[in-house]
Amino acid sequence: MIPSVAYLIGVGGAGMSAIARYLMKNGCQVYGYDKVKTTLTMALEREGIQVNYELSVSAIPEEVQIEAGKLLFITTPAIPASHPHLIHLKEAGHKAIKRSEFLGQITENKPTLAIAGTHGKTTITALLAHIVAGTENGCNAFIGGVSANTKSNFYWSRNAKWTVVEADEFDRSFHSLNPTHAVITSLDPDHLDIYGNEARFIEAFEIFADKVDEKLIVCHEIARKFDKRTNLETYGIEQSGLQLTHSASQIVWSSSGLKFDLNLNNKESVLKNISVNMMGLHNLENIIAASALAYNAGVEIDLIRSRLASFLGIYRRFQIHTHSSTSVYIDDYAHHPTELKKTIEAVRTHFPERHLTVIFQPHLFSRTQDQQEGFRIELNKADRLILLPIYAARENEIDGFNTQSLFEKISHPHAETSTKNSIFDNLKRHHVDVLLSVGAGDIDLLVPSLKKWTSTYA
Repeated sequence: MIPSVAYLIGVGGAGMSAIARYLMKNGCQVYGYDKVKTTLTMALEREGIQVNYELSVSAIPEEVQIEAGKLLFITTPAIPASHPHLIHLKEAGHKAIKRSEFLGQITENKPTLAIAGTHGKTTITALLAHIVAGTENGCNAFIGGVSANTKSNFYWSRNAKWTVVEADEFDRSFHSLNPTHAVITSLDPDHLDIYGNEARFIEAFEIFADKVDEKLIVCHEIARKFDKRTNLETYGIEQSGLQLTHSASQIVWSSSGLKFDLNLNNKESVLKNISVNMMGLHNLENIIAASALAYNAGVEIDLIRSRLASFLGIYRRFQIHTHSSTSVYIDDYAHHPTELKKTIEAVRTHFPERHLTVIFQPHLFSRTQDQQEGFRIELNKADRLILLPIYAARENEIDGFNTQSLFEKISHPHAETSTKNSIFDNLKRHHVDVLLSVGAGDIDLLVPSLKKWTSTYA
């Protein structure tokens, strides 16, 4: 049973805000803290969640100061142990639980479809939620991004039979989940500040796979890591000699999206000539994965087809803001070399022979240092590169390593560094044809201005 009052530290995060909305729907009075006011925290406030932005314990609402054991107190690994609100409420006798622990409790109550992997999980989760929400009973879904269809990261249905959840590997959070079926998209090493090395990172996914009750669906590229499992299914783009449980074939791409045939359960069901307004082969793989999970959950194939056609995408996932013969502007969340590779490949596929300017904001000092060779390779594929300062997020700076360190390693003939404040001075020096902004920090604050600026070329 959910307590009547909850306090969430870090309530403005993608995962925490979905939890806050879930609690509200279940009749809980929700309060929260976050460091800064954002579009997401302001949306929560409009929905009736009281958010404060002050570190002083005096900012903790009086309604939260209740008898120990009666407050649902949730935090995240990104909140330091020294946080004044955390210390104060613990001293008052309240037990803090992690967001992942509470999400794990939710997944114990209903059959759960979980999506894990280094890349693509937000897109798959949002698309799967959109598909299952079209069924008679709908679904409850917790997404790490904002769906363009609902302008929310949360789906709710009082009669939901399924829970759809993004399974985050950071801090081993996904080990708290209890999935019925699951997808694993990729195993490219990340969060090595947590795991230490690639072997421990992959081991964490093997532990997650052990928790899957029924079908484990993995991208064919990583299938060998799980091939001893009897519940294994694979997905990917159809290739000669490749045996796939779920696949896509007859692919046609254009500047307006993708058309393809979708083959499910060893071609037991084939949906021909599906059209979507999503771009890139990486997104086609995401579509296959979401459809495979929906199929395993019993969703009718005609509904899968119609819901794929009506999906509008996710904010900051290959989101096209300007699109004309003279100007294209795309914004994407890519912050790992593999994600940059796939995003740039998608731009080149759908907008061939056009000049590409990339604005990249590295995310985390540790990731940028660990993956700097990968960043060098992928960022060199841009025709012009503008590199912003590293966004530290939860980390402290690393002595002797910064954006200039990465810039010197890239050694691109048409590369330059910039700040967010001077970005338009940099852009105006050369004609911009196709512009791509990428990163997981606060680069999204530039999006409205970049959209307005590029639209002048359209």
